[in-house]
Amino acid sequence: MKDKRLLTVLLVCLVCFGCGSEKTSEKASDYNRRGLAKAKSGEYKEAIEMYSAAVLLDPDYAEAYNNRGVAKKRLGRFEAAIADYDTAIRLDSSLGTPYNNRGIIRKKLGEYEAAITDYDAAIRLRPDYVNAYYNRGIAKAELDQYDAAITDYDAAIQFNPEYTKAYLSRGSAKRALNKTLEAKQDFQTALELAKQAGNVKLEGNIENLLRQFK
Repeated sequence: MKDKRLLTVLLVCLVCFGCGSEKTSEKASDYNRRGLAKAKSGEYKEAIEMYSAAVLLDPDYAEAYNNRGVAKKRLGRFEAAIADYDTAIRLDSSLGTPYNNRGIIRKKLGEYEAAITDYDAAIRLRPDYVNAYYNRGIAKAELDQYDAAITDYDAAIQFNPEYTKAYLSRGSAKRALNKTLEAKQDFQTALELAKQAGNVKLEGNIENLLRQFK
């Protein structure tokens, strides 16, 4: 009988422990959501505080580390952002987003080969990752690998036919390869998309580019 009572107590403890853990996870998700809301309104310092609260409650919360990295990147804290992306990847290597985000910073720092390696990993995990294709194309273009860059822009456009920046970047790569007619066609497509989006500033910039062909 004593053993039975002991077993009952242990089971109750396990159930309560599970409930407490679930509540903590729920609270962590709530802080993460608050962080996203703060980041959306440009309040990056406040967003970082929310994400930090989330990972304090749930140290294995990979998504919150990734989101905190994005906020830190917005504030120019590149090394701190990379550290958060590293943690997110260590906790959940199946996430493609931290690889892409880390690649963005490495590209910004001029570490193009390292950035490409990160984009490769992101694309392996998410074969339809439009932004990773585009970002990898930009990094390859910085290394004068224009044909390879065009291939990546092609993939980005295939997954998102209205990706204005991809047409612009592909046009620039084709122009670098002296494929003048094809470059002009890409710029014209980008111009039409900019008009449809009502992006007057971008529209003007593209028109200036097209004037250079005359």
